Amino acid sequence: MKKSLFILAWLLAIILQSCSLFTAVDPLPPAFSTLEVVDIKRNEITVTGTIRNPDSKNDRQEKKSGTIVEYGLVYGAGPSLDIQKDKAIKLGDTPAQVPVSIQNQKITGLASDTRYYVALYARNEGGGMAYSDVLDVKTTLLPPAVITQNSVKVAKTGSLWYDFDAGNAVTAGDPKTDVTINSYSITGRGTVLEINTTGSVQFINLGVADYDKLTYLDLVRVTGYNNTAISYLFNAQTINTVIAFKTGEGRLGKWRIEGVSSSEITMSLITYEN
Repeated sequence: MKKSLFILAWLLAIILQSCSLFTAVDPLPPAFSTLEVVDIKRNEITVTGTIRNPDSKNDRQEKKSGTIVEYGLVYGAGPSLDIQKDKAIKLGDTPAQVPVSIQNQKITGLASDTRYYVALYARNEGGGMAYSDVLDVKTTLLPPAVITQNSVKVAKTGSLWYDFDAGNAVTAGDPKTDVTINSYSITGRGTVLEINTTGSVQFINLGVADYDKLTYLDLVRVTGYNNTAISYLFNAQTINTVIAFKTGEGRLGKWRIEGVSSSEITMSLITYEN
C-alpha cells in the first residue's frame, strides 16, 4: 500500500511538472535599482542608477522577456513620464553586460529654479518598456562663484596671459589662456590697455560700472558678447572699467581693472560656475 502511494505521488509530481512546462508565462519588463541624484546645478542635474534584468520565475520566462534593447533617461515637467511625450536621453542599445550601471549621467540645458521629474527607462525584447521610480528635482536659482578675487595685484612684464576659469596668470601659450593683456604708454596721454581674447572666449566692455551691483542675472542679460579686442586709455576717467565675459568652458563672469602701473595691474574678478 505504501509503495502504491509513493508511486502515485511520484506520478502526480511528474504530471504537475509537465503541466508547468507547457503553462503560458508572461514576459517581464526590465527592472531598476534606486535612481539617485548626485548633483544639482542651475542648468544641470546629475544622476546615478542601475538597470537590471527582471526577476524571472524560470528559464522560460527569462527567455521570453529577452535582452535589453534600449535604455536611457527621460525627464519632464510632470511625474507621469513617457518617452513619447517627454524629453529622452538615449544612453545605449543592447548592453555588453547586465546590470547596466549609469554613473554620473548629466542632464544639461535645463532652466534655472525649475522643478523637473527624472526617471530611467529601458526596453527589452519581450516585456516592453519600463520606468524606474521618478525623482522630483528642482534646479538652483543662481550658480555659486568658483573664483572671487578682490583688488589682486598681478605682475606684468610686457604681455600678461590670464585664465578667467582659474583666476590666475598663466605662461605664454598655455591652452587655458582666456585673454592676453598688453600695455604701452603714449607720450602726453598715458597708459593704453589692449586686451585680446583667445580661443572661444567672448567679452564686452561695460565701461566704468558699479562692479559690486552687477549681478549674475545682469551678466546673463548682457547682449553683444564677442571676441573683438578691447583697447582703451587708462586714466582717472576709465579707472574701474568693468568687462563682462563668457569663458570657453561656459562660465560667465565680471572683471574690474582698478589700477595700472609700470610693474603690475590691480584687478578684481568673479567667475561663476556654469
